[in-house]
Amino acid sequence: MKPLDQEEAWTLDTLLVHGSQKHAITQNSGTPTVQPIYPSTTYLHSDIETLDQAFSGQLPSGEKAYVYARQGNPNAQTLENVLAEAEHGVDAVVFGSGMAAIHAALLTAGLAPGTKILVAQDLYGPTIGMLRTLFVPIGIEMVLRDLCCPNVGEIIRNEQPDVIYVETLSNPLAKLIDLDAISAAAQEVDAVTIVDSTFTTPYLVRPIEHGFDLVVHSATKYMGGHGDTTGGVVICAKNAYVQQARTYATMLGAMLSPFDCYLVMRGLKTLALRMERHCSNALEVARFLQSHPAVERVHYPGLPDHPHHSLASRLFRQEKFGGLLAFELKGQSREAASRFMNRLQLCLPATTLGDIYSEASYPPISSHRNLTPIERQQIGITDGCIRLSVGIEDVGDIIRDLEQALIY
Repeated sequence: MKPLDQEEAWTLDTLLVHGSQKHAITQNSGTPTVQPIYPSTTYLHSDIETLDQAFSGQLPSGEKAYVYARQGNPNAQTLENVLAEAEHGVDAVVFGSGMAAIHAALLTAGLAPGTKILVAQDLYGPTIGMLRTLFVPIGIEMVLRDLCCPNVGEIIRNEQPDVIYVETLSNPLAKLIDLDAISAAAQEVDAVTIVDSTFTTPYLVRPIEHGFDLVVHSATKYMGGHGDTTGGVVICAKNAYVQQARTYATMLGAMLSPFDCYLVMRGLKTLALRMERHCSNALEVARFLQSHPAVERVHYPGLPDHPHHSLASRLFRQEKFGGLLAFELKGQSREAASRFMNRLQLCLPATTLGDIYSEASYPPISSHRNLTPIERQQIGITDGCIRLSVGIEDVGDIIRDLEQALIY
């Protein structure tokens, strides 16, 4: 084994704590352990020739160069370095939101008039909305299919798409994608693969290791983790994708601010600890809900009867299955769901997820409100469906709150 002081030997947990560079002492007056925030919109150089070279983003010496905030800043560069290493990509590009990152990933993948994209039908509602609103009207063919099925390779070979877009875990029913089967079939048909890995983070799985081209995260969720910042990232498996993604970030003005970069970096330092707690709490909560008389069904891949439990056991960290679950009330109505949501005292009725807090969401009025009732029914989202992002509070307190809110 290599010495611990060689950062390439660091485990993910250590990398997230220390960042992508060792703490080198560079100032006699004292070097800060936390990177300063650089709010400057513009950067000065020693002469016009150096400024000219800086516009390329890198000086002949290989040193990173900055000119204007929309084209990058030191805080963004540090965050990108850490995220690229965490996901085992060649580089990363950060964005002002998860949706901005998704938009850029789709453009980077080559989605243009005349191309076809094969999309998992369980995708986050606004992602499907973006495709329908921005891409379908300009001549892109979108095909929605169940890509969590055993014959996913056959579907890909039959459809012959140019781009494939999936999520590691579906929202809200926690269906699992077979990353290996999809990437193998995608290579056969020469399709570019994109996966939204927000729910799993690199703590659970690194999709690039399974053959994916582009990995997207909403850094607003588990990476930031404290409900105080909004951001997104695209991690790339090839340098050509990096240049494309960075060009779109600059041209669309979708950069992440230095302060938000700082907040995400702060969140990453405790990501491994938080994910461990999210996962252990979620498994206990899922077991509790499964035995409760007011609950019809629980969707959580950590339960042995989940249809993708074996796949999750193979793809994810040992005995870790994520912090997100969904369950269906026996009273399959909006009224029953409203009664439950309104009775919660500890768990927050919020439309987001991945925070330190436990957060409950009602998909028909939040993440999937833009889908028709028939479309929601087709993907299994019932009127009694509740999504629960299990936080890091004491699990006994979480369960007691759910117990008092469940009416039976």
